[in-house]
Amino acid sequence: MVAEAVLIGGAALAAVVWIIPAQTSDGGIGLSPAVFPTVCAIALGVFAVADALLRLARGAPGERYPDGWGAFFRIGAVAVLGVCLLPVVGIAGCALVMVPAGMLVLGERRPLHIAVAALACAGLVWLVFR
Repeated sequence: MVAEAVLIGGAALAAVVWIIPAQTSDGGIGLSPAVFPTVCAIALGVFAVADALLRLARGAPGERYPDGWGAFFRIGAVAVLGVCLLPVVGIAGCALVMVPAGMLVLGERRPLHIAVAALACAGLVWLVFR
C-alpha cells in the first residue's frame, strides 16, 4: 500500500518536474500547453498519497485490487485499441468506439446508458475538433 503510493506519487512528481516541461513548450495566446497535464499529474499524486494515508489511518489495508491484474490488462487493451483506431477513423470515430469499450470494461451493462454516452461524447468531440 505504501509502496504503490510512493511509486505513483514519485511518478507524478517526475512528470511535473521533468517529463511535462520537456515535452511541452511555451507559446501562443492563453494558457501554456503544460497546464492541463501538470494539473492532472499533481492531482494523481495527491490522491494516491491521500488514499494511502487514509488507508493507513483506518488500519485495514484489505485487498486493494480485487480483480487482480486482469482489470489492468483489460483497461490497457482498451487504451491500445484507441491508439490503433485514432489514425484510421479519426477522433470522433475513435470516441464512438472507445467510450462504449471503456464503459463495458469498467462494468457498465445498461445499453441505453452506453449508447447515449457514446453518441454524446462522439458528437461533442466532433463539434470541438471538426
